[in-house]
Amino acid sequence: MRDTLKKYRRTLRAYLIQGLVNLMTRLEAPAVPKLKRLLLKVFPLIFAREIQRAHELLPAEFADQSDSIITGMAENQVMTLLEVFFYEKLLAADPDFVQIEGKENIDAALAQNRGLIILSGHFGNWEVMGYTLTKMGMPMHVLARAQAVDQMTAFMNSFRERRGSKVIMDNTIPAALKLLAQNKTVGLLSDLNARERGYQVRFFGRAASFYSAPVLMALRSRAPMLPAFAERQKNGRLLLRFEKPVEFVRGDSMCNNIQRYVDRYEAAYRRRPDLWCWFHERYEFASLGRTG
Repeated sequence: MRDTLKKYRRTLRAYLIQGLVNLMTRLEAPAVPKLKRLLLKVFPLIFAREIQRAHELLPAEFADQSDSIITGMAENQVMTLLEVFFYEKLLAADPDFVQIEGKENIDAALAQNRGLIILSGHFGNWEVMGYTLTKMGMPMHVLARAQAVDQMTAFMNSFRERRGSKVIMDNTIPAALKLLAQNKTVGLLSDLNARERGYQVRFFGRAASFYSAPVLMALRSRAPMLPAFAERQKNGRLLLRFEKPVEFVRGDSMCNNIQRYVDRYEAAYRRRPDLWCWFHERYEFASLGRTG
């Protein structure tokens, strides 16, 4: 009964979001700040449970900043949605809306001709990163998993595909390896709870279960994996940071190799804790993850 009610609530939320988007996107880019203020009033009502969970999951090291971090997280969530919906109009209004740091790391990776893996997370505006790389002539093949309800999955995928990204939701690792062998670019987010499908590593001082997919893809394809993070700036623009590749070690344990990419996540989230989705339940059932 509880699961049924949860699904019903999420379905209603999905339809509400779609209805709001249909109304909002008739407006032009100058309306975005007003829409942000409006949505920030609604956000605590719709996502009250998520906000409470974020407060509970925030690491103790951020205790003295907790209110500002959670406020920033809410603002980032609202702006991420608005930027997805108004992407073309925002770019038309400000051609420098998206800026890039670390393009030399992209160029060095592409020069290896082994394909490229972009590893990002639910941080800043991860969606716009895919749109931007496609516009740069690097069509993205995005590994995605279903949202809580089918309506939201189809809705978000429609924006990705409309802007040139190809969404892969089935047989993701074999499909990714095939694309990388063709020197394509594959993007994935691997910061959600893997539970029994993952391995236990340390994340902000606690055991958490993370997926092995990034390690398997990188080692089997020999493609470089660049951590990349879309940081929101004070001026409202987005800075896409493309870091140096994660160096995985053949023959090392899976846990040690996973820890290598998780450390990159933690460093980015510690730098800007207001931009990560702290309401994701990272630690529940971590003990189900493998330890080998």
